[in-house]
Amino acid sequence: MAKANDKKVVKQAHSLLLSAMGNLLESHRERRFRRAGQAQSRAAFCARFGLVESTVAHIETGRFLGLTFPQLRHYLAVTYARSDAPFATSAKKVYDGLKEMDKLLQQL
Repeated sequence: MAKANDKKVVKQAHSLLLSAMGNLLESHRERRFRRAGQAQSRAAFCARFGLVESTVAHIETGRFLGLTFPQLRHYLAVTYARSDAPFATSAKKVYDGLKEMDKLLQQL
């Protein structure tokens, strides 16, 4: 495979991973926060916990690398009901690694 094709495959895998993580976070929120047997809407969830709806939309659609880590951490703290140091450190490592992958792909 040519170098351009290899880079394309890696970029697509990176994009797929971001999308899958966003779907995982959204489905977790929908399972955990329910009203009358149905998933609470994103707007209702954001209003209830004081989150910015556009920020939550970015996270749940896999575009969270455009946000700062504290925004992602706040979302994770609300949805997973934890913000202990090991959890936050692990999330930060994943976030930093995915951001670094973008930088590396530009240099290759």
